[in-house]
Amino acid sequence: MNTTSSTTSTTSTSQKAVTGDFESTKVFVASPDSVLAALRTPEAVAGWWGPTTGSLTEGGAFSVGFGGSRRIDIAAAAVGTGRVEWRVEAAPHTPEWAGTTIVFELEPAGEGTTVHFRHVGLTPQLECFDMCHGGWTHYLASLVAYVDGGEGQPYTED
Repeated sequence: MNTTSSTTSTTSTSQKAVTGDFESTKVFVASPDSVLAALRTPEAVAGWWGPTTGSLTEGGAFSVGFGGSRRIDIAAAAVGTGRVEWRVEAAPHTPEWAGTTIVFELEPAGEGTTVHFRHVGLTPQLECFDMCHGGWTHYLASLVAYVDGGEGQPYTED
């Protein structure tokens, strides 16, 4: 994690046609290794998304909590140097997420990193799309703040 206070972030969010998956691109000042570090441990994910337990190593399983019984159960399908892929196993408060895949593709951008994010299966046809679009927009900005500035804006039960 880079703790410098200089943060530059570029965001673009799109939906491929009307039926496409939620996508967003983020540019980080930090190196790809620093971005990957924020996607590999429960403590790091808790720093930008929400309370996290379990294993984020490839083949592992973890949960991200959002208060009470609201949680997302995820399998870490791939964890490589340029791609992290999480498969949603269950999400009782947003059942449409079950079976979807969350993908982070990283590429060097000068001294920083560009992350292409895609939530495969999160499409405008889903009842939760507007809420989830807003949520991902917030949490991806939180990821940038966590990696580049040392402090994200994760869900907390306060």
